[in-house]
Amino acid sequence: MNKGNFISKYYLATPIFMLVELLIAPNVRVTIPWGESYFVYIYMGLCFGVGGFVLKKPTHINVFALFESSVNIFLLVLSIYLPIISIAHNPESEVTFKFGVIEIVHFAIVAFTLLYVFYGNPLIRKNA
Repeated sequence: MNKGNFISKYYLATPIFMLVELLIAPNVRVTIPWGESYFVYIYMGLCFGVGGFVLKKPTHINVFALFESSVNIFLLVLSIYLPIISIAHNPESEVTFKFGVIEIVHFAIVAFTLLYVFYGNPLIRKNA
């Protein structure tokens, strides 16, 4: 299977991730640390539009997916790091820190995408 085609379908499936976010569990596809829900929908809309429709060459789609997955991992780590730092600065404050199954599923999805496009990227692999 063409890796660019798979990644393009992954981005075209973004509305399914939106439905899962709305109906089942938040933060499955992307976590925005500062908690504004409209940022999640802007992020997903950009992924859906750019990854699904704008970029057509496999190299461009893979580079976009590499960048997007890196940003997504950074946001996930930041969403875990910021509450821990706020607890360290003010131990008496009520900070809701959550890390559970949903965050692990989120990490698994993003890590799989990141590794898939990294090792299958035509810029890195000359025989792909």
